[in-house]
Amino acid sequence: MSERNNPIKVLNAFSRKFAKMSNDDLDAQPAPVSKDKKLQDEINSREEERETYLRRRFEDYANPRTQDIEEDEDNLIKAYEFFCKLTEFCENEKSENQNTKLRSMELSSPLCRKADYTLGDDIAFLKLWFLQKNPDSNFVPEFTRADNGQFYLNFTARELWSPTSLEKEILRTLENSEEEND
Repeated sequence: MSERNNPIKVLNAFSRKFAKMSNDDLDAQPAPVSKDKKLQDEINSREEERETYLRRRFEDYANPRTQDIEEDEDNLIKAYEFFCKLTEFCENEKSENQNTKLRSMELSSPLCRKADYTLGDDIAFLKLWFLQKNPDSNFVPEFTRADNGQFYLNFTARELWSPTSLEKEILRTLENSEEEND
């Protein structure tokens, strides 16, 4: 009987070929990845995505591509300049008229009507842009909410300012990207 007609020989030949293919496939396959490794890879991937997002968002303020952001930056600079003039005026008046004082330095600005800044995270990017553009500024822009629910722009002394967790994350991301570029 020929080898083709003998089922046992055909089965043995098939088994040898199958075993050889299985061994080749096992050699070609990478070692199984542990759950911890997969989880760590996923965490790293999400952190990279987050850092990329934060860098891009900050870049939108550093190099504005929309007129809205340019207007917001201009409004913040104008408010800051007004605040500085008001502060200077108050300092000069303090020595001349000690009985009359300004109660509040809160400013109304078009920025105060934008929920992206007053309630959202965009203020962090605008604030850090401001600090980068004005590194010698003694004040940091902040929003305060009055009892009537309206928001006002205020400037906090830089030494009293403590960055939010988002602002710290943005700063850390920017520092890391600068280190990578060096």
